[in-house]
Amino acid sequence: LTQFKITGYFKELDINIIPESFALHPNYPNPFNPITRIRYDLPEPVDVYLDVYNILGRHVITLFNDYQEAGQYSVVWDGRDKLGISLSSGVYFVRISAGNHVRSNKILLLK
Repeated sequence: LTQFKITGYFKELDINIIPESFALHPNYPNPFNPITRIRYDLPEPVDVYLDVYNILGRHVITLFNDYQEAGQYSVVWDGRDKLGISLSSGVYFVRISAGNHVRSNKILLLK
């Protein structure tokens, strides 16, 4: 759950942002080197699976695999595989599965 705290002269306000719909946003930066940020929105609590695949469809790494409350989230990926090995330049796909929602985005690692 994303919280903003706005402090004014006489009052303080807490704002919790709950997205209205599921979304997988484009990573930033793209192309990237050495890291990129992957953002996504969850309108309801759900189990989330966030994975990266190479151009051949082989699984490279799981970035997140757990239950999350509704909210806005981001994950940073450093271009390494599940063994910690730095990957070569190329096209990769980030895939999110959250409840009934599945989305994927193409990302480009340039070295």
